[in-house]
Amino acid sequence: MKTIKFVDIRDYDTNTSTIAAHLTEALKRIRKNKLAADLIGDDEKSEGLKSSDPDGFADELSAGVELTYRDKNRILERARRLAERRATASGTNHLKKEEVARLAPVVAGIQLVMAKDEHWADEVAAAIHDDMPWMAKASEYAWHGLRRAAQQHEAISLRPLILNGPAGIGKSVWARSLAKALELPMADIDASKGGAGFSLVGVERGWSTAQAGRPLDIMLAKRIGNPLVVVDEICKAASMSSTKGTFHSFANGLLSLLEPVSSEAWECPYFRLQFNMSHIIWVLTANDVSRA
Repeated sequence: MKTIKFVDIRDYDTNTSTIAAHLTEALKRIRKNKLAADLIGDDEKSEGLKSSDPDGFADELSAGVELTYRDKNRILERARRLAERRATASGTNHLKKEEVARLAPVVAGIQLVMAKDEHWADEVAAAIHDDMPWMAKASEYAWHGLRRAAQQHEAISLRPLILNGPAGIGKSVWARSLAKALELPMADIDASKGGAGFSLVGVERGWSTAQAGRPLDIMLAKRIGNPLVVVDEICKAASMSSTKGTFHSFANGLLSLLEPVSSEAWECPYFRLQFNMSHIIWVLTANDVSRA
């Protein structure tokens, strides 16, 4: 596995209780050291003491540094203000606690499933070809991509692939078989349903149906940065305009995820954060590619 930066969030601890605990310990340490220095003083007994002795002496002090009710209130208020400022600085101030918790596991990065070796690539392609020999062109395409990734010791990757052909020949089945053989998580999207690509990119905050898109959902759930996403019926993709005149297009949403530059810093309309979606493996199916 290889870890890459996935979401543009600064990793700050925004838990008020944790911050308050750190502030409490810091204040106790300051007061212990001050009390130790006051008790040692400048008399003749302190002449033989080393400079580090007050620290050791401070650790032995007991209830003399217990915090008052006023101390605790001031610490809690400061911890709350610091937590708010950290949340603002991290870019997650607009999110709910459960949404921040959902993103927490991938703040440090997300893993990519690596290509193994050329022999592995040969076996995967051969197995898929044996099951579906009529999809030989697609299997050969995948084979070359997998061998290339294995030779370069990179993560499993394929350039976007369109499977064009009549209904019922197994285009989607082939894609699912590939995901299973590569042991990659998979998301399946029907472009002919779900409006103008909302299942693909998600629905922005403020709507009752607000949610993240399916590709991002599967990445957050599995914590894998290179899932295989199947977009069925791309030739039947829809577009629409809202009552306010906003135009929504499945093709535009898909392009923002396919284009290498924009996909590296793709902004999710639901989370309103930038995610690295550039490692997704895309397999698109069409009954008539001329209509896509």
